[in-house]
Order: sequence, then structure tokens, then C-alpha cells
Amino acid sequence: MTNDSSLTPEQQGRLLESYRALVDLAEDCRVPAVSAALRGALAELRVALDGQAVELEDYYRPVGAGARD
Repeated sequence: MTNDSSLTPEQQGRLLESYRALVDLAEDCRVPAVSAALRGALAELRVALDGQAVELEDYYRPVGAGARD
């Protein structure tokens, strides 16, 4: 049995797309409980991706910071 715990490039791409979608949702959401849950999910996802050495610099945008130029 092998212990292959690395993400495939496709999985990385899908997770990064999901990350961006969660950031967009968090910026537009005005429901406090949902907004808090989205921030928590983003924090967990950042930690997990960092643990897999996935670069988030191009994707990371703090909630409320608006779009990058």
C-alpha cells in the first residue's frame, strides 16, 4: 500500500478555483453566520494548501480587500 498524499495538478487547480469562489462569496455575503463560516472555510483551505506547498500568492486576497489590479 502506498501513501500518496500529494494533490494532482487538476486537484490543485480545482481547489484554487474553489478558493477564489469562496473569497468572492465572502465579499458579497451580508449574512453574519454565513460570512463567518466562509472566513473559517477560507482559513482552513489556506492552511491545507500551504501544507501541500501550493502557492496562494496569486490567489490570496483578504476578504474585503476588493479585486487586485
